[in-house]
Amino acid sequence: MNLNFGINGGISVQAARPVIVDATTPIGIVVPFKNDTTFRVFNNADAMKGYLEENGATDDDLAYKTANAIALQNVNTKIVVKFVPDGDAVKDNVLSGLDTLKTAPFDENILTRPNLVICPEYSYDVDVAAKMDSIAAKLRATAIVDVNAANEAETLNFAQNFGSRYLLLYRGRSKAEGRLYPTSALIAGLIAYWDAGGDNGFDEFGYARSHSNRIVKGVSGSERVIEYFDGQDCEARRMRQHGIGAIVQDVGWRSYGFETTDIDPIWQSLERVRAFYRWLEAIIEANKWARDRSADQLIWVKKTCSEFFRKLTGAKIALGYEIYLDANRSDVTAGKFTFVLKTANMPAIRELNFDLVFSDDWNDAFIEWVNSI
Repeated sequence: MNLNFGINGGISVQAARPVIVDATTPIGIVVPFKNDTTFRVFNNADAMKGYLEENGATDDDLAYKTANAIALQNVNTKIVVKFVPDGDAVKDNVLSGLDTLKTAPFDENILTRPNLVICPEYSYDVDVAAKMDSIAAKLRATAIVDVNAANEAETLNFAQNFGSRYLLLYRGRSKAEGRLYPTSALIAGLIAYWDAGGDNGFDEFGYARSHSNRIVKGVSGSERVIEYFDGQDCEARRMRQHGIGAIVQDVGWRSYGFETTDIDPIWQSLERVRAFYRWLEAIIEANKWARDRSADQLIWVKKTCSEFFRKLTGAKIALGYEIYLDANRSDVTAGKFTFVLKTANMPAIRELNFDLVFSDDWNDAFIEWVNSI
């Protein structure tokens, strides 16, 4: 027997790992700009504006208006941009650019996964929007589509082409700084701003909230008037019932709508979709250490997940949770293990009703009061 002479030691871990949800929201953009074919990442929208200005962009260039629309929301988030050549083949260039955007997390010069995807103006094309849907699904992101229809009927017809939890449709162009801006860029900036905490300061759960009924900074109107009345049938409500949002005038210019077009009502709530995918990504990342380890380490995998959902429940972001191992004998033999994580996010208030009722219950008291004088 060989002896290890001297004093020996080692270290090990018996603890739950922290599950950290990435609260940042990088924005992926495919946009035409002259003959530029650059694929790069900017630290924020102002840096993108600086690049465009250095390369001769004007205030009216779509790429510049896109960057400025995001900058107006005062958000500081990474911008991944694939510039494509303008010209006769611009649609084909945009479609090809979306394929390039899919490689962003693995490109050594980018290494950033977009959480929002926009193709300003060009997304109002069924082929482009469908491709955005595919790319967003691959990235587990949300694609924001400009629905630049001439009227409500065309808007609803366009929406019928989609049934996806990865798309957020928003109506028309919006006025800002005396120009028409792509609404998708404004909404992308708005979402990224509130994901990071917004006006409330740092909020680590911003990504799990609805961003409907938020002031869209810089907006002073819309290209077409969108009818909106609280408590009544109106164009904005009818569109929202079909998964189409709009920036409406309601004590300022506000986002109205945060729903998807998914056929399953469960996944029509965009904040639920975004929260569940972020939670899933964070759980996978936190438990990568357990891959190919001894199966007794599953105890710590379960504790890691339990601690995470206990925190969400305590912060009133989740309503509750249940975790259990779903495996049979042959699964254990094969080293196949599945944890079922049951939870529900805190829902947003989408319908609030008040029933104002006239009653004569107090008339007798009134009569007695008058007679007592």
